[in-house]
Amino acid sequence: MAHKFRLDEHKQEIRVFHGRLIFAAGFVTLLVLILAGWMINLQLFNHDYFSARSDGNRLHSQFIPPTRGLIYDRNGSLLADNRPIFNLTVVRETATDFEKSLEVVRDFIPLTDEDLEQYRERLQRRAVPHTSVPLKFQLNDEEIAHIAVNQHKLPGFAVEAQLLRYYPFGEATAHAIGYVSEINRDELQAMNEEQSRNYRGSNHIGKIGIEKTYEEHLHGTVGFETVEKNNRGRVTRVLGRTDPVPGLDIQLHMDIQLQMAAEAALGDRRGAIVAIDPATGGVLAMVSKPGYDPNLFVTGISRDQMNELNRSRYSPMFNRAINPRVPGSTIKPIVGLAGLYYGIVDKEFTIQDPGFYRLPGRSRPYYDWTWWNDKSGHGTIDLERAIYQSCNTYFSHIAVELGIDTLHDYLLTWGFGSNTALDIPNANPGLVPSPEWKREARGEPWYPGETPPEGFGNGMFQATTLQMASAAATIANHGVFKRPRMLKAVQNGVDGEFADTIFADEDVLQPLLPSAEDVAYVRRAMEHTVSKPYDREHRRHEGTAYPYVHGAEPLAYPMGGKSGTAQVVGVQVDARGNRMDPETVNEDHLNHAMFIAFDASPKSRIAVAVFIENGEGGSSVGGPLAREVLDAYLLPIIEQEQVDDGSLLLTSSD
Repeated sequence: MAHKFRLDEHKQEIRVFHGRLIFAAGFVTLLVLILAGWMINLQLFNHDYFSARSDGNRLHSQFIPPTRGLIYDRNGSLLADNRPIFNLTVVRETATDFEKSLEVVRDFIPLTDEDLEQYRERLQRRAVPHTSVPLKFQLNDEEIAHIAVNQHKLPGFAVEAQLLRYYPFGEATAHAIGYVSEINRDELQAMNEEQSRNYRGSNHIGKIGIEKTYEEHLHGTVGFETVEKNNRGRVTRVLGRTDPVPGLDIQLHMDIQLQMAAEAALGDRRGAIVAIDPATGGVLAMVSKPGYDPNLFVTGISRDQMNELNRSRYSPMFNRAINPRVPGSTIKPIVGLAGLYYGIVDKEFTIQDPGFYRLPGRSRPYYDWTWWNDKSGHGTIDLERAIYQSCNTYFSHIAVELGIDTLHDYLLTWGFGSNTALDIPNANPGLVPSPEWKREARGEPWYPGETPPEGFGNGMFQATTLQMASAAATIANHGVFKRPRMLKAVQNGVDGEFADTIFADEDVLQPLLPSAEDVAYVRRAMEHTVSKPYDREHRRHEGTAYPYVHGAEPLAYPMGGKSGTAQVVGVQVDARGNRMDPETVNEDHLNHAMFIAFDASPKSRIAVAVFIENGEGGSSVGGPLAREVLDAYLLPIIEQEQVDDGSLLLTSSD
């Protein structure tokens, strides 16, 4: 049966069509309104926000690290330099497939797990996104060429130039100058907001030594620039820039030629040498051996290298110049001055030395070095001879008569027991014992038998090589104390000239001294230590260091000195009570050798302290080293003075 078209169905379809059309038009209108509303919201209400986000995708702020200030010696020789290097860096946001790129890099650049770990730490410390982070320092020419050839495979990777710290004298200046190394998280967290901002863009900071002490001068002020980058992270243009302010150059009192001479004098021995200008307190040389290469730390020392340094039985990281030891007989001139100051002795006072000292009513002897040689003593001896002959008995007497409290207070006036250096903050203060200290530290009273060794430097008293050099400089300077200092001058930042530094806390410590005549008397006794030859009429009148310092080759200048030998484990004796041959004693049990010396001219120019760990002989080992250092400094000066006054004629041949 044929279907008949019905009119009401047609009308129904029209109504459905019109309904759908109206719905579609309404829906489209709604969408247009929503879109318009969103555009209005973007353009009017949130324009600044989204504009900033848009700019953020192409505009970036980059911090520009300042050039670190240089360090010079007193004569203008460069001690710490900045050298250009090329590093492999990564902008992590544009390194689309970091792991794949890393595999490519590893084909021609050796990357260790430690390198990657250090990179991740640097990445976490990064203050600003879209900035490059070093992955590998100091690329060679071949590695740079490989990066260039494979650049299309390495999105986000680049070779960047950087100025890196370099120490031209390496180990010789390590303990004095210190080093810079990468900033760690603890150091960043310890900074305030201003300091933290100033280290954005910087990877390095002074860790120890002069580099740390004068970090504020050396670092400079960070700069920044606004750049436009493309989608691959490449800078297309620089929109704005604030240049960094370079760090200031500084000049030290150090004389690098003298520093190298002191380092050479020590040779393979363990020990320290410190030289000071008595007139200023300026540290002319400060050497500690064994040492280490500070350049290893600049780009991040490896774990293996660090373990090797830490596990060495000779502790190359330990600064022997600023850590204390028992000073031995080098303290005797100062104890002698104490005896003169308090009237315990005078220039005419003598004692009879049988080779040992006994406390009244006690049987224990405190032996002199002469006893161990031939079971005898110095006989009748005064203070002058007691100094240049190093008589333990005489100074035991002074210490006992003074009493430990008075001796303690007197030594404090010379700067012992405190760090008197103006700019060596990590220098150990040493130890000046007292009954109060012993009671607090050990829970024991002070026993009378502990006082005599304090008089000849083999008790509990401890001083650093720096402190002993300062004491020698004070005696050389006729009793005027100058606080030790490393810094001589700082670049003024205006015309680049150096201006001598005046320390705000340069208060002069004044040791308690007897009369100027008595100081000259002790000074002369120290000259006899190195210059007084053997007197056949008077047994043992020879200065202890004469055969080793003056005897072989006469000095070209007046020199004062005092030897010292510090016991490590007591006197090594055999079953019969005779002193053992040092060659048969364990090396670590040998005595330490000390020697202090100075230019004994009316206007002294240098004072020196020598410490040789397990060196055994203060005069025989320390004395020649002290002379070697004084010769290296004074002989060129003397020669120049002779040229200037015409007493030395210089000739030249074609």
